[in-house]
Amino acid sequence: MESYCKKLDGIICPNCTYDISERLSKAEGIGEVKTSYIKSEITAEYDSEKISEQEIDGILARMGFPAGKGRSNLVSDILGLFVIAALYFILTYLTGAVSVPAASEGMTMKLVFITGLLGGVHCIGMCGGIMLTQHNALAYNGGRLIGYSVVGFIFGAIGSYISFSLNMKCAVFIIAGGLVVLIGLQMWGVPLLRKLRSGLTSPCGFRGAPFVIGLLTGVMPCGMLSSMWLVAAATGTALKGAETMLIFGLGTCVFMLLFGLLGDAITRKYNKYILKASTILVITMGLMLMMKGIKLLP
Repeated sequence: MESYCKKLDGIICPNCTYDISERLSKAEGIGEVKTSYIKSEITAEYDSEKISEQEIDGILARMGFPAGKGRSNLVSDILGLFVIAALYFILTYLTGAVSVPAASEGMTMKLVFITGLLGGVHCIGMCGGIMLTQHNALAYNGGRLIGYSVVGFIFGAIGSYISFSLNMKCAVFIIAGGLVVLIGLQMWGVPLLRKLRSGLTSPCGFRGAPFVIGLLTGVMPCGMLSSMWLVAAATGTALKGAETMLIFGLGTCVFMLLFGLLGDAITRKYNKYILKASTILVITMGLMLMMKGIKLLP
């Protein structure tokens, strides 16, 4: 057996490494395959009598992960930045999401739902693999909604004992938005931020009762989810906190359900482009949350 070790271009999320390893391991003559998200690198053992290095290069290139320098396409990155700027101003105009509310108004349910909706594709990258292994997207997402609501109830109850001044609410929005932007940059492929990912972001082998597994995702160490815990606490009541997390969960379910129902029909070659689009949406939403906090400053 010989060793194949190369940097790959186009790896933008942990799910990319899962797809690469699964696809390549099925090729004849391929032994153990290890793919690193942090390093954008693949290492594989192969039998040179059954498959050549050039053939491995071809398999990876057809998947959309050609051997290279471990980075994404510069042109797509520049276009992505322009799209983020355009989306920010368009969404701000259409939704009025960064208009200044009264100090007591907090984060509107409309903005909570939009946050969940735009962050839903990020959820696919985080735990889409888990959902697919459960073979029941409805039960899995039903568990997620209840888990989110329970956690929101708890944080809302905690928030009832904390006095949220206007400055404190501003901080919540700015911190929550900042976390969401960091998640988007991490998904984009910023090398330093890749090292911050949780070990639970790619547990695609998790199996069990779909509803129970979905329920447990309510406490998953996810930056976007934890930022919404802060928003739930800022509501100041247990019921409002539960409502906030439920609405957020419903927003995420839109794309999660589509992925669960149609995931097998989507050619994996195009998954990376779907996830690339999600980074644009996530960063845009984070910027909108941050601006909402900034505009609330007295």
